[in-house]
Amino acid sequence: MATSTRLQLRSPFLQAVIKSGLLPADDLVAVLSHYDPDQVAAAEPIQLATFFVRKKLLTKFQAMQLLNGRTQGFLLGKYKIVEGIRQDRVGMVFLAEDTELRQTVMVKVLPTDRVADDTVYRPFLREARLASRVNNPSVARVLDIGVWNGTHYVACEYVPAPTLDKVLAEKGPLPPNTAAQVIAQAAVGLMHAHAEGLLHRDVKPANIALFPDRRVKLLDLGLTHMLDNPWAKVTKRINLKEYAEEIAHIPPEQAWGCELDARSDIYSLGSTAYTLLTGEHPFPGPAAQMMTDRQVKDIPKPSAIRPGVPPELDKLVQKMGAKDPHVRFQSAADLVAALHPWLPVADWAALGLKVGPTPGSPRDKPDQVAKAKHGFFATIRRLLGR
Repeated sequence: MATSTRLQLRSPFLQAVIKSGLLPADDLVAVLSHYDPDQVAAAEPIQLATFFVRKKLLTKFQAMQLLNGRTQGFLLGKYKIVEGIRQDRVGMVFLAEDTELRQTVMVKVLPTDRVADDTVYRPFLREARLASRVNNPSVARVLDIGVWNGTHYVACEYVPAPTLDKVLAEKGPLPPNTAAQVIAQAAVGLMHAHAEGLLHRDVKPANIALFPDRRVKLLDLGLTHMLDNPWAKVTKRINLKEYAEEIAHIPPEQAWGCELDARSDIYSLGSTAYTLLTGEHPFPGPAAQMMTDRQVKDIPKPSAIRPGVPPELDKLVQKMGAKDPHVRFQSAADLVAALHPWLPVADWAALGLKVGPTPGSPRDKPDQVAKAKHGFFATIRRLLGR
């Protein structure tokens, strides 16, 4: 029976399964040997695919890819691709199985044009390695960085929870107490990242996952060097809605061309806090207006949109979101100290905070900042036709 069944492995679909590396030929023979060889031979590809999915030998994603003739890209070293999840600004994101540790992970396949640029790839490797050293419950861990047959990838902790942009879209603004708890935990995650000399650079609701018990995970730490510069091709993208979404939470100094530091992440977290409390961006409208407003205005009080927000949260959000970095909390540790009433007592006691200088924080010279601001506003006036 096994010999007869092995002959049926010449079926194009079964050959595709073998070529993919998802199931060895011997495993296929072992499964199919229990069935009539004539029925196996007569089965249509869709029937075989459905059979393997029902037997949990293939996922629906794998079966559909095989039915469409794809036989490559299912294996990245020890990682077996289980499901395609999304395309984000870093690259394609997949659910995968670590075949050695038998655990589920997230795998991001990096864009070839970005890894080919050494000025992008070398800083990325440095930061991804730093990120792998950050071990805190509020941060999704970077587990592995590798290359397989020319494909560059990063394996990260699998986070089975929705991101806050999806939570807001489904349920609206968070209760003030919940929003404060979320921001406090994210601030703890940033504090541990900054302690390694690492900035996030893309803190926003879409990069914070929220579990049902209100625990959070900060996502994409150490991956921002793979992102395109949000100010690139600005003349072509300035009024696009998706561009406005892309820059909704970045700090004003990023537009000035000044070097970012820990206070920049704090601004982005303050902007995120405003959105969690109100359901709106601090500076809504077209991208050009959004860019201009954040240069001349601090993030407004959330209570102006949502009267139930307590005054103490208003003050925290406004200090985090000050347009002048020197007015903000000067470190994530300072911010965590201010947010400690929303942290569990045990978590706060375990931190052992030592407030010190902001890591990697060059103090911009006033004349350099003034010159950068002047050039920025000149560009905005030209784009707006003023």
